[in-house]
Amino acid sequence: MRIDDIDALLAVVQFSSLSQAADHLGITQSAITRRLQSLEQSLGTRLLDRQTKPLRLTTVGQRVYQQCLTMKREARRLYALANEDGEARGPLRLGLPQSLSELCLSRTLAGLNAHSAEADVTVSCGWGGQLLSRLENLDLDAMLAIGPANLTIPDTLRATRLRPLAVGVIVRQGVFSEGMTLSEVARLGWVVNPEGCGLRAGVIRYLEQQGSPFKVNVESAGIHLQLQLVANGAGVGIVPLAVLENSPLRESLQVIASEEYCPENYLWLLSAPDQGNLAPAIRQFAQLVSEQLP
Repeated sequence: MRIDDIDALLAVVQFSSLSQAADHLGITQSAITRRLQSLEQSLGTRLLDRQTKPLRLTTVGQRVYQQCLTMKREARRLYALANEDGEARGPLRLGLPQSLSELCLSRTLAGLNAHSAEADVTVSCGWGGQLLSRLENLDLDAMLAIGPANLTIPDTLRATRLRPLAVGVIVRQGVFSEGMTLSEVARLGWVVNPEGCGLRAGVIRYLEQQGSPFKVNVESAGIHLQLQLVANGAGVGIVPLAVLENSPLRESLQVIASEEYCPENYLWLLSAPDQGNLAPAIRQFAQLVSEQLP
């Protein structure tokens, strides 16, 4: 049994697709199929039901998958035995929320590469739920997240609250008049991140409590494109105010219903425990991003 075979199984379960799992691992689909077959032959049992779409684990496959996760965690603990104050070496895989990436990514990468030169840094930008799933599967070493004060995370992870992070609902300047509620303005429709974004999920919950629908006009992964679309009158947006304050479009946009909808959000650092000599670089990553937020 090889670690590569275990990684193949974990990737297939994560993506429910041979082709996507192969792309993730940087190998061909035939190669990942061979690795899965090798693991099944080593264990003498069938792990995947290949007649289903998406692929599903067999009953014994579910148990093997859980044990493989445990083996990966234990393998990482071996590398975490190094002195936590030592220089970071080897792969360092970090996650950054999509809504902060355009504001912070460039300077953050430059800072990490300058101060952790021996670390092979990879930063993945995405939605909170997606990044958290990768962190749980040990595909990331740490991530930043935007969440409430009572953020709930799996017991296997560690959370550190870094700083408050204000969030605002925005429209084109002049659209909002005094006395209009968020439900009324929301009838314009929303310009938002795709599903999986915590900011989107939070405003959906609020509108549901008010008995108001959530109508999507545009789903876009680019925060600056969202700001431009909102400024052009394409709908209502929701963004970290730090992003708005640093945007050249800030004079064309206005924050609405700030007293009605003011969710208490924070920037969080999430990581697996026992990171060994990666810990200083992870803390530096969090500090670099936090310092760039007004």
